[in-house]
Amino acid sequence: MPKWLRGYLLMVKWSFLSYRPWLSLNFAVQIGIAIGMIYGLSFFFPAITPDVAKYLTTGAPTLVLLVAGFVIGPQIIASARLEGTFEYIWSLPVGRLSHLAADATVMFASTLPGIVLPVVLGAFHFDFNLDISLLVIPAAVLIAMSGSFLGYSIAFLVPKPMMVMVITQIFSFAVMLFSPVMFPVERLPQWLQSIHQVLPIQYMADLTRGTITDLDVNLGLAFAVVAAWCVIGLFITLIVVNRRQ
Repeated sequence: MPKWLRGYLLMVKWSFLSYRPWLSLNFAVQIGIAIGMIYGLSFFFPAITPDVAKYLTTGAPTLVLLVAGFVIGPQIIASARLEGTFEYIWSLPVGRLSHLAADATVMFASTLPGIVLPVVLGAFHFDFNLDISLLVIPAAVLIAMSGSFLGYSIAFLVPKPMMVMVITQIFSFAVMLFSPVMFPVERLPQWLQSIHQVLPIQYMADLTRGTITDLDVNLGLAFAVVAAWCVIGLFITLIVVNRRQ
C-alpha cells in the first residue's frame, strides 16, 4: 500500500474516533436542518410554485455542504489551535494534506443525511418528480472539495483562531441571506448579481439544481467555475500548509 494512502486511511480512523461523540449530535442536527429548510423556509413564500419548490429542495443540500466546508471545518481547526492540540496532530508522521483530506472525508460523510433527506422530503412534501443525473455524485464531491479547500485556506491564513470563528459565522449569515442558493439570482440587486458571477456559491447551487431537477442551468459553466475555485483553494492550502511550522 502506498505510504500516502496508508497515512490517509490512518488519519480517517483518527478523525472518526476523535469526532465520534460529536457525530451522533451532528446527525440529529442534520435531520433538524433538513426538516427546517424544507418545511420552515416554505412559510416565507406566499405561494410555492414548482420552481420555488425545486429551489428550496436543491438549496438545502447545497447549504449543508457549504456550511460543512466553509464553516465547520475551519472552526474545528480554530478550536484545536485554541486548545493546543493542533500542533500535536501536525507533528504526527503523516502528510499534512493527508490529515486535512481525512478530516474533510469524515466531515463530508457526516453531512450525507443532511444532503439526502431534504431532497427526499422536498420531493415528497412539494409533490414533484426528481430528475436525478449520474453527475450528481461528482457534483456533490466537487462542491465538498471546493468548500473544504477554501475553508482551510481561511483557517490557516487568518492569524487568530477567534477571528476565524467570527469570519465563518459572517460567511454563514451571508450565504443564507444574500446568496442565490434558495432562490434565483435575478432576485438580487444588480451589483450583487455581478459579484456572484465571480464567486463559486451560485455555481455550486447550480450543480445541485442541474443534477437532481429539471431546472434550466448551465451545468458545463457550473462545473468549470467550481472546479477552478477548487484548484485555487487547493493551491492556497498547499502553500499555507507547507509553510506553516
